[in-house]
Amino acid sequence: MLLTLELLGGIGLFLLGMNLLTDGLKLAAGDGLRAILRRWTGTPVRGLFAGAFLTGIVQSSSATTVATIGFVNAGLLTLSHAVWVIFGANVGTTMTGWLVSLIGLRIDVSAMALPFIGIGMLGRLVSASRPRASGIGQAVAGFGLFFLGIGILKDGFGELIPQLSFLDPSDLGFFGPFVFLMLGAGMSFLTQSSSAAVAILLTATAGGAIPIELAAASIIGADVGTTSTAAYASLSATPAAKRAAAAQILFNIATGVLAFILLPVLLPAAKAITGAIFEDAGDTVALAAFHTLFNLIGVAVWFPFAGLLIRRLQTMFVSPDEAIGRPQFLDPTLAEVPAVALRGLLLEVDRMMRVAFERATARLETPGAGGRDGTHEAGVLALGQAIRDFISQLSRAALPSETVEALPDIIRCVQHIEEVATESRALLAEIRLPDAASDDARWSRLQAGVVATLQTSTETPDAFKSEFDMEMNEVEDAYQAIKKDLLEAVASGRLAVSDAEAALVKAQRLRRVAEAALKAERRVAPWMGLTAARVASGADAA
Repeated sequence: MLLTLELLGGIGLFLLGMNLLTDGLKLAAGDGLRAILRRWTGTPVRGLFAGAFLTGIVQSSSATTVATIGFVNAGLLTLSHAVWVIFGANVGTTMTGWLVSLIGLRIDVSAMALPFIGIGMLGRLVSASRPRASGIGQAVAGFGLFFLGIGILKDGFGELIPQLSFLDPSDLGFFGPFVFLMLGAGMSFLTQSSSAAVAILLTATAGGAIPIELAAASIIGADVGTTSTAAYASLSATPAAKRAAAAQILFNIATGVLAFILLPVLLPAAKAITGAIFEDAGDTVALAAFHTLFNLIGVAVWFPFAGLLIRRLQTMFVSPDEAIGRPQFLDPTLAEVPAVALRGLLLEVDRMMRVAFERATARLETPGAGGRDGTHEAGVLALGQAIRDFISQLSRAALPSETVEALPDIIRCVQHIEEVATESRALLAEIRLPDAASDDARWSRLQAGVVATLQTSTETPDAFKSEFDMEMNEVEDAYQAIKKDLLEAVASGRLAVSDAEAALVKAQRLRRVAEAALKAERRVAPWMGLTAARVASGADAA
């Protein structure tokens, strides 16, 4: 019972450390930190070496993997950068085997926990008024809690692992390698550290408890079992972090399967290599070389397929916001043909407009629709940024005069759509109006007027101006009527000033939603009509 509680506490500290790390990185994030991370991981080779180097320093691929997932979670690393850091971490973690086999050194990462926690929390308290410095302190404390959780897990299961020594490997026969593969995976899973599992296996091999062939199978299993660290770290992470964790899981499992198949070849090769380098190389040195060898082979095998892996991962764990934020009509190749690029931009803006307007309409017609979590606003804002990025790319080349004239209107339209999204989201936080501040007929009129502006079509630009004026006048008349009623209610003592102000803020937000919606439509209506006419006439067929 006590052991179970200890293990639960270790896992809890592990997850708490991950959350503190991620939140601290978000506070500390800045262009400088982002630039440093990108310089370290800007190319596949540099990312690979960065992952191997960092893991070799801290003697824990789990720490490097969790940190990488934390960076992705905080938006500091892209998936393409993180994948190579994770690959490198698997190579760097083999350093433990060399230290144990050559020097007999075992590094206890839990010893780092208390200094990290103390320094991190002290820094957070001292820098409470400076968010970035406070975030760094929180991230450092998160690292410490992570190490503390790892240490507790090691201690909790350290008593159980030696009890497996009563097993006689010769009794397992043909199934021996597979059984020890699972044993290694279990050890790594329970200790949350492949380095710890490898150190135990090397020590047992040196003492003659496990034959080298079965120990090699267990080391493969230890690499596979350490994927549980990434799984834990991604439990409450963002979709991007889940994809980074999936990259580590896929790499380790695929590399482990390959190494297990090639075990009869790789182990003798490792023995031959170490025998040629070291005069008195024993089984433990050969196992360390075997560990490094199959991880390097894994990187070599994955190298040409990394791009395909990243593209496949991008389709996994896609949240509704991410689906909205990914352009459907924009492609870098379109920038080579400005006329076609303009059509793609207008189609993407129209999609962004429809998503934002439909969401705002749902909130107005059905209060509380979709909960109070602001779903889709992040996706709309991400799509707006993607459109801006495409325009920046497009503007690097010479553009026809028509496209040059259209781009400012498209940019302003995107800004207005974002205003619709953010203002309609803010309406969720409005308090319920007191009876004296709510004239149902007038508020219903204002709401209906706003909904009408969100349903205006950009496909009839010729009639849009008159429709724009009519709908805006209706909203303005309803707003002024509400404003007048609120002032009269305050003057007569029927309504407190604070309540009147709250009601007026709500009315102003509704009016701003309508204004932004109509301005957005007015900006792109002429261009939508022009491109639609050209498509109909076949002018863009070439």
